[in-house]
Amino acid sequence: MLLSHQNYRHHRSIHQVQYRCEWLRSPLTIFNEVGKLDFVQVHNRYMRHLDNVIVLNCCDLTLARLGLGDVDGDTALCTNDPTILSAVIDAPTIINEDDKKVAAPVSNNMDSIVKMELKSLHNLTGRSTNVNTYFQNMALEEGSLQARVLENSVLKFLQGQIIDATKNGLEVEIPYVLDRLAIQMPYFFRFVNGGKADDYQYSKKSPFNQFCVVAEKYIDDKFQMKDGKLDQSIFSIESTRQLLQDMRKVSQPKFLNYLARIEPLYKKYNKQKNQINHRQKEFNELKKWERDNDTRKAISAEYARLREEYKTRCEEICPYPSILASVAVEIAYQNYRTYSFAWLFVDGLLENLKLHENAIKREVRKVNRLTNRNVEGKELIVQASIATIDDLEFPFYVPDGVYSLFEIMGQFFIGYEAERETVVQTSHTPSLLDGKSTRRTLRDYSLGFSTLKKSEEESQLVADQVLGKTWRIQIVEYRYVHIVNEQGKRKCIIPRDQVIRRDEGLSLLDFDGATIEFIRIEKVTKSSFKAIVHIE
Repeated sequence: MLLSHQNYRHHRSIHQVQYRCEWLRSPLTIFNEVGKLDFVQVHNRYMRHLDNVIVLNCCDLTLARLGLGDVDGDTALCTNDPTILSAVIDAPTIINEDDKKVAAPVSNNMDSIVKMELKSLHNLTGRSTNVNTYFQNMALEEGSLQARVLENSVLKFLQGQIIDATKNGLEVEIPYVLDRLAIQMPYFFRFVNGGKADDYQYSKKSPFNQFCVVAEKYIDDKFQMKDGKLDQSIFSIESTRQLLQDMRKVSQPKFLNYLARIEPLYKKYNKQKNQINHRQKEFNELKKWERDNDTRKAISAEYARLREEYKTRCEEICPYPSILASVAVEIAYQNYRTYSFAWLFVDGLLENLKLHENAIKREVRKVNRLTNRNVEGKELIVQASIATIDDLEFPFYVPDGVYSLFEIMGQFFIGYEAERETVVQTSHTPSLLDGKSTRRTLRDYSLGFSTLKKSEEESQLVADQVLGKTWRIQIVEYRYVHIVNEQGKRKCIIPRDQVIRRDEGLSLLDFDGATIEFIRIEKVTKSSFKAIVHIE
């Protein structure tokens, strides 16, 4: 029951007030778990001043209806939202008569303890929820949630048993016929696990599925995804690869030489790693209680031995941490997209990351004096290390300014930018620049260019503007290759995957200041074009 309806009267006129509320607890697994609340008038002098209190009785199934809610801090939503009220289905409460039943007692010894622990290693809680979602989606497609009330009731009942099984020792299983029929995961898991849309259950009438499809379309359109991957060059944002490399310490001929010598080692490393990966995959597919610790340790030891062996062999070829890391990143990230090989050389990666560190950090500070105060939506003013809000003043040591507050569970925080470099010990690789270069004249040369645009029409306009004219190549921060006019204004860029042409022994990072003439445009796409050029 609700004591009074005063709170609801504050927000609406008397004629609009609905003296009916519903409440529910997360996770809501079936419509039977939505409860009805009634307003009552209380004359008890100790309680009648309360206008926002929900009182539960212990005489009926109220707690059982709330998804087996109890009094250990569970949170429930109380609402009079008309959309929710109109969708509530009047249905009986599902109860478990054996709620407090426990397994037969066993001897307290190591075997029984291990057996109990092994029984709790399953993931049946999540699986029962997924199966339940599958049948709820089917019910939505069939036009009535009650069409699948049997399946949903069984799974709601099982979910409670599964959660309690770790405490009471009872054996619980999802019926085979339900488990196998619901083999497809709910569609939103595609955001977690990836894969094709056909691999997941899609319901046109499921609100969450509809949201996922809209979100996917927005992401694809906004960020111009290609095969599920972001074309980062069109936004001129820094990729992980660029942050992990430092190309200014080594001449490009030497860099290409290291690439040619280390790549064969990468191929051998990756072949052996795939064999271990296969054994790891087979091990992970076992049920948790079937995975013995000795096998797990043996597989980990194989990985460690392989990493150490090839790290040592690569360091014999290139004993310079930063340069070796840049070479490994070029191979693993750019050429093969397998990534892990580069992380054999953590010392060099840290050195390169430190070089690209952004010293301006976003700082977040908790404002302890405002905990549980009603200050949401207000601003905190700080001057000379004294914070002021409403009529409250207190010492607070942050830069002077006006700060917006954000609240998390009754606690308030502010955010601001400050200069702060991360303290980390790194290697110090010397420069290997030797004056050598791969630069030469290139005639009738085919190259791809990113326009930084979002439509084929815009990219065509850029291609038309550069055609028949001579521009200049500008190398920015030893990482980006820009095409600029005489005033240095960027017109387009050469994508990073076009910069190092290993088969030709060529690196466009050596072409700073070179002139480039666009002879012919061959193809234009949404964010790029391909052209034949002369470079001198």
